[in-house]
Formats: sequence, C-alpha cells, structure tokens
Amino acid sequence: MDNAELRTRVGAAHLLASYTYFADSGRLGPLVDLFLPDAVFRIDDDTNVGRDAIEAYFRSAGESFRSVDILPGRHHLSSVYIDPRPEGGAATYACFQFVGVRGADHWGTYRDEVVEVDGTWRFARRRVTVEGFAADSPLVPAGRQASGA
Repeated sequence: MDNAELRTRVGAAHLLASYTYFADSGRLGPLVDLFLPDAVFRIDDDTNVGRDAIEAYFRSAGESFRSVDILPGRHHLSSVYIDPRPEGGAATYACFQFVGVRGADHWGTYRDEVVEVDGTWRFARRRVTVEGFAADSPLVPAGRQASGA
C-alpha cells in the first residue's frame, strides 16, 4: 500500500465516521457540509440532489425521530470496505444499524462515491438501502410491514 492509497483509505474512513458523529449529535450544518454542493443522496426510492435538498431531508428525518421519542440514538457501522479508485476518490460500502432509546430501529447498507476536494473528503453520492425496521420505526413506509412483524 503506497502513501496515496493510505491517505485515501484514512480520509474515506474519517468521512464515514464524521457522518455518523454529526448525524447522531444533531449537527446539521457540518453534516450537510460533508456532501459536495451537487451531491446525490438517495435513501431507498427518495433521491435528494444538492445540499439544500439533502438538508431538507435530514431536517424532516430529525423531526420524525423526535416525534416518536426515539432519541438519543446512535449509528453503528460494520463491514466497512473502501475501494480506492485509480483516477482518485473511492467507492465505499458499510453496513449500519441505528439504535435508539428503545433498541434497534432500522438497519441496512451505505454505498458511496467519495472524493477529495482541497484536502477534504466529501460525498459525491450516497445510497442508503434500509433493509429492515422495528415495528414502530418512523422509517416504516406506508403500506410496508416492519421486519419481523
């Protein structure tokens, strides 16, 4: 592993950790700044393009979670895989679980395209696939049954 690959792996890992830290601590400004101005954030079938749309999504999600009294909560990442690209940047994969005050709420995967801009790593694309939900999760879509229900 050369120095460039090491810097990519460490930078991308720091970006993933920063996302969970800012999301879990409710720091919306720094969370949104982790995305490029024209980034794409997709959660299941909901696509948000650009920082304004991404911020609106996070604001709405935060309100949903506060309304069901699940906070504080924490994201837990596992199986983190970082694939540096020869042309720069990296593709990343990670499994996540969100645990709130009532226990596990939802879980799934992140698939990302990340890039370094002026020494700072940013998300160009983040795809969130929610694979399961607790029965009372605010993420259970209308008409969809929670996992294990």
